[in-house]
Amino acid sequence: MKMKKRIGIIPLLLVLLSGCLGGSAKTPFIRQYVLEYPPPQSSGRPAVEAMVRVERFSADRIFLGQAMLYRSGPFLREAYPAERWRVSPGDMAAEFLRRDLREAGLFRAVLSERDAEEARFSLTGGVEEFIEFRGTGHRKAILTVTITLLDLSRKETDGLVVLQKSYRMEEAVTGEGGAGLAAAMSLAMSRLSRQAIADIASALQKIT
Repeated sequence: MKMKKRIGIIPLLLVLLSGCLGGSAKTPFIRQYVLEYPPPQSSGRPAVEAMVRVERFSADRIFLGQAMLYRSGPFLREAYPAERWRVSPGDMAAEFLRRDLREAGLFRAVLSERDAEEARFSLTGGVEEFIEFRGTGHRKAILTVTITLLDLSRKETDGLVVLQKSYRMEEAVTGEGGAGLAAAMSLAMSRLSRQAIADIASALQKIT
C-alpha cells in the first residue's frame, strides 16, 4: 500500500516540475515614453507677487492608466501592446504645465499639490483626450485639456474663477509606433502650454 502511494507521487512531481519549467516564459520588454520639449523662456518680472498651486489633474476614465491608446475605427480604442506612457496622461499634463508656468515667471512661486505652503491661486485641470487618431493614410495625436484658475482670496463665488478654458491640439504623427505618438503629443502639449500661459497672463492683468 505504501509502495502504491509513492508511485503515485512521482508522476505528480513530474507534472509540477514540467509546469514550472514550461511556464517560465520571458516577460515581454515594455518601452515607456514621456513627453519631451523645452520649457518656455522666462517673461521677466512676475506678473503677480503671489503663489499658485498646480493641483493634480483629473482625466477621463479611458485615460486613467498608462496605455498608449489609438482610435483605429468607429467605436474602436486599442493600445500599443509593448509600449506605455511612463506617467499617466493627467499627471504628465499637470507636471509639464507646472514646469512651464515656473519657467515663464508669471508668479512668485509655482507649487505642486504636495507642497504645504498656502497659495492664493489654484490651477486645476482635466485631460479629456490623449490619443492617436488613425484615418485613411494619416495619423495624428489629439490632446484636449480643460484648465480652471481660481483666486482663493475671494470669499464670494463671484470672482473666484479667474479663468476656465478648454484647449484642443492636433499634431501629425510621422514616426513609427509609440515613439511617433510621443513626439507628436509632445508638440501638442508644447503648443497647449504656450496658449494656456498666455491666457493666464491676460486674465491676471485684469485682476491685478
